[in-house]
Amino acid sequence: MLNEALKKEISIYWWNMGYKKLDYKGNYKGYLEKRNIKISSIKHPFAKDVRGIRFKFGLSSSIVRLDTFDGKGDYNNVMALDKAIMLLLTLLGDKSIFNGGYGKEYKINWR
Repeated sequence: MLNEALKKEISIYWWNMGYKKLDYKGNYKGYLEKRNIKISSIKHPFAKDVRGIRFKFGLSSSIVRLDTFDGKGDYNNVMALDKAIMLLLTLLGDKSIFNGGYGKEYKINWR
């Protein structure tokens, strides 16, 4: 199921000096590789039957880790991928628009 989610198309735009620029257009897998974001499957520390995904990436001199878990048995890999990319874009600090795998538009760092 994660492999299917990784094939979904996304696009990311950001603003530099007031001009909108296309940062990425392609699938999740390509963007994660471009940004060197590692993915691993994990289990919840207390409820062993609950599965999740760990995203890990370096930013400046820090390593950031995001764990997402299936709380109700309806785990959505696309939403987990969206959360990881939104976290990265938020930490980068630039104004950006991210069109996720379901076509939902997220505006990030719009003040």
